[in-house]
This record gives sequence, structure tokens and C-alpha cells, in this order.
Amino acid sequence: MTRGPLSVQPGRCAYCDADNTETVQVAVIERGSGPPHGLRMCLPHASQYATTRYAAPDLADQVARLWRAREENPR
Repeated sequence: MTRGPLSVQPGRCAYCDADNTETVQVAVIERGSGPPHGLRMCLPHASQYATTRYAAPDLADQVARLWRAREENPR
């Protein structure tokens, strides 16, 4: 299964548990017989998660692309 490009959306960071205007889905968590759910993190914590062994191989590149886009187009 290939993952599509990351998109930034408002949400709650799973790590710092804070509402944020810029979160990305870093993983899909599947538990038992229930439906899977997305694991969302703010950009700083997504960058940290991308360095772990649990992250998808292309996650670090995609998060870096989002950081570059953010720096090129500041709000």
C-alpha cells in the first residue's frame, strides 16, 4: 500500500494533546475488530516521529517538504 502526499489540516496532536492549525496524519492505527483511525501530530512532533522505526520510510521526506513549503509561504 502506498501513501499519498501529506496534507496539513487543523486537528489535535496525539503527542502534545494540543489543538493545532497544522497537523498531519503520520500513521494509521488498527486495533482488533474496530475500524482503524489516523494518528495526527503537529509538524514539530511529526518531524520527531518520522525519525523513529515506526514511521513509514517516506514520512521524513514528506514532512521536510511541508516544512519547506511553510518557510516559502509564511502566513
